[in-house]
Amino acid sequence: MELANWIKSIAERRWPILPNTLGELKDICARHSDLINFTDLANLCLSDPFLLLDLVRVVGGSRALQRNESIPSVEQTLLLMGLEAVTNRFGRVAALEAVPDKLDTEVLEAVEDWLGRSRVAALLIKEWLSLQGDHKVEDCFVAALLYNLPACLFMMQRNQLPDRPLLQEMSNAFDCDYAQVLEQFIKLMPLPTGLNALLGPGSPTKRRQLLRLAMATANSLEQGIWRSTWQVGVEAAAKLIGCAPHLAHQAVVHAALSVARHPRAVGYMYPVRSLLMLEGEYKRPSLQKTAALSDAEQMEKAIRESIRHLANDLKFERVLYYRYDQDAHALKLRYQLGLGDSHPLRKLALGLEPGSFFAVLTSKPQSFHAPALVRQQLERRYEDLFFEHVGDNEFALITLFVGHALSGVFYVDNGHSGQAIDEDSYHRFKDLVARLTLLPQ
Repeated sequence: MELANWIKSIAERRWPILPNTLGELKDICARHSDLINFTDLANLCLSDPFLLLDLVRVVGGSRALQRNESIPSVEQTLLLMGLEAVTNRFGRVAALEAVPDKLDTEVLEAVEDWLGRSRVAALLIKEWLSLQGDHKVEDCFVAALLYNLPACLFMMQRNQLPDRPLLQEMSNAFDCDYAQVLEQFIKLMPLPTGLNALLGPGSPTKRRQLLRLAMATANSLEQGIWRSTWQVGVEAAAKLIGCAPHLAHQAVVHAALSVARHPRAVGYMYPVRSLLMLEGEYKRPSLQKTAALSDAEQMEKAIRESIRHLANDLKFERVLYYRYDQDAHALKLRYQLGLGDSHPLRKLALGLEPGSFFAVLTSKPQSFHAPALVRQQLERRYEDLFFEHVGDNEFALITLFVGHALSGVFYVDNGHSGQAIDEDSYHRFKDLVARLTLLPQ
């Protein structure tokens, strides 16, 4: 089937939305009209690309929008429609669910995953633009949410998982670039023509380049963030917006964490699980396998893998993890790499008496970087045996909290060579521990 004919066929249908979204949508629409807030409805639309698609299709054919090629904000669209029209339209939307022989559970799971990637990309482009002082971001945010939808609909209609990366498989099926797919999607659904400036083919503007980098970054998380091709994309974004690479990378982590903490579907948590994967053979996460991450054994495994990553990949010479012992109200060494067999830190419990260094440190989730001068000041102020045994080198510490409870403390240094801890390594250390906070104990 030709691309135009295929898009016309899907444009004839009204597509369902995620079940969790539908539940919240019904709650909002069931309120008295005086209690329905358009801002709440707009935020709901921006949390589920399918609900957003259902809304923007209403105004996509507007001649006024086609003439000035603008992209109205979601809240503006709702206001233009009016409350009665909005509640009538949203009152007839259905839930996206698996259907025997039409939409398999594994395909639905993959669709949720790709919708979650769109959310990560939307939050990522928002933060990247903010880093360069640009706070008018909703056009890019909406474009990012819609970007993966043609591919999701393609996968749903075929009811099978792709053999190649999804966007590539769709492009190959219709023998065209994905930008051309998006151009036809905007034209025939129809959607506001202003979206072509960001999504369709054409000369590369800065916002278009940054959007595509955000999409590529979010869509390829599952292939491994250690891959040079993935890292080059983040570095390219950093150059475009004029910020340090570690800030552009931190934005990826923040976006994935935010999507995972407010999931519309289980698949929304896949991007952050991809961030947790350490370098090695790629295996796609699945619902059945990743569900085990909720128990204490998987937390322990993740901590051990993090310690190996800190030593092998970030090249810290000594890595320690102290677990909080609630009965003793102390930190006790649980795992370590780089300590000699008779090193006194192996047996030293770190007390948490009021006013002590570690009591202050573990009072809340935080990190602490102590260059040599700061380290000397700490030794004079606290007179803790830990500083005597750890040596004169600089170090970094991060507390690990699960929920609101202290779990332990990570410590890193280059105690053998005395080499300083560079800023990039310190930020990657913080990012790694931040990912662990998602795993319940």
